[in-house]
Amino acid sequence: MNKVIPVIVLCSAAILTTVVLNGCDKPASAKTNDAQPHLSTFLSLHNQYCEKKYETPESLQKSLDVAPELSPAKDFKGVYEVHVNGISFAVSPEEDGCTTDVMVQTEDNTQLFSFEDINKALLEVGYVETGEPVSRKDLGTDQTELTIIEKKYISPKGEITTLDFPLEKKNKYYMTLFAEKFSEAKRETKEKIIQTLKMASI
Repeated sequence: MNKVIPVIVLCSAAILTTVVLNGCDKPASAKTNDAQPHLSTFLSLHNQYCEKKYETPESLQKSLDVAPELSPAKDFKGVYEVHVNGISFAVSPEEDGCTTDVMVQTEDNTQLFSFEDINKALLEVGYVETGEPVSRKDLGTDQTELTIIEKKYISPKGEITTLDFPLEKKNKYYMTLFAEKFSEAKRETKEKIIQTLKMASI
């Protein structure tokens, strides 16, 4: 929801979401669920959609289109969201992958969870760190500059996954977890096009 990507995820403490998401019954996430239901909901949604295997961006799009618990986000084209305990969680199909996001601070300044919380939770469910986090500048929803921390992991499915977490203005920036999924397919398609063009020019 930052580039106009929204909010994310489900398996929170509510019965409604528990029925919806089968990713919620993992032992590691269950541990997080008791103390941090919003974090558990976020990770469950990411597991439910962005960690699944998709052959193409279109197959991911179709999966989100028919998901009964998700609906198109009102102000964000191509984003699907669910509200759990008053918090909006979202999933977005991307050209090269899948993004889950949420605003980690509410309008009344309640923080849902910290960078340390989500980093620890990702490691507990099998993500592997690929290096130290780095900080960079980005724009918030109010178009003002802020600092975010970016960290890369390899997911349990072997996909490069990037976490972008705001260090300031946390109610003006959607924290995102992005799973890279289609880069190889895109590269192969590009190589085929180039090869075809070369043969045509002979």
